[in-house]
Amino acid sequence: MMLEKLSETAEKECYMLKLRPVMNTKNNSDKNNHLLDINGLIPGLQKEDRRNERIMRNFQWLMWIMIPVYFGLLVVNPDKDLIWSDRVGGFIYVLAFLLIGLIMRHYYKEYKAVDYSLPTTEMLRKAIKRYKLLRPQKLYILIPVLLIDVGYVFLSLNHFKDVDYLDRVLIYQAVYLGAIIIGAGIGVLIWRKRQKPLRDAAVELLREIESE
Repeated sequence: MMLEKLSETAEKECYMLKLRPVMNTKNNSDKNNHLLDINGLIPGLQKEDRRNERIMRNFQWLMWIMIPVYFGLLVVNPDKDLIWSDRVGGFIYVLAFLLIGLIMRHYYKEYKAVDYSLPTTEMLRKAIKRYKLLRPQKLYILIPVLLIDVGYVFLSLNHFKDVDYLDRVLIYQAVYLGAIIIGAGIGVLIWRKRQKPLRDAAVELLREIESE
């Protein structure tokens, strides 16, 4: 009897282990089912649009603060210890911050101008485009990212005669590239969690409307 009970218990546990992934998948699907109705999707879009609007506005203001700080410290600072490469590097940093601020301003205006009173199909198409992971416009951010890297090289030229100069530059390049990759990975994870379900639901709703 004891062996039979142990066998039954083991079989139940194995069954539950097999069932758990299916249950988790079903729960995740059920969690986003409300988005497949236009009355459930619009509040989700509004919440995400407001969040992104705040993020873009905050980043934009951060850049507007950093521009005069770096311009004052590295470009127009009369300190004689600053050599030409420091000033060029500082100017490149300022240019990079300006570009980031303008890019953030563009996206801030985009999220702020979202109109949910548009015809349903047009509103869904705009949402699908807005929350596409890879948009050509997003590649513009690579320009200031590269400028920051170039700016660092100029700022470090005054150490060019140091024996370990090249090693330090290579270490910085490796760390900087790693930070960019990690940042991009985090961005993708955030997109998958917050924006992909909204976009998938918008695609499904648009497909249903156009098939009628």
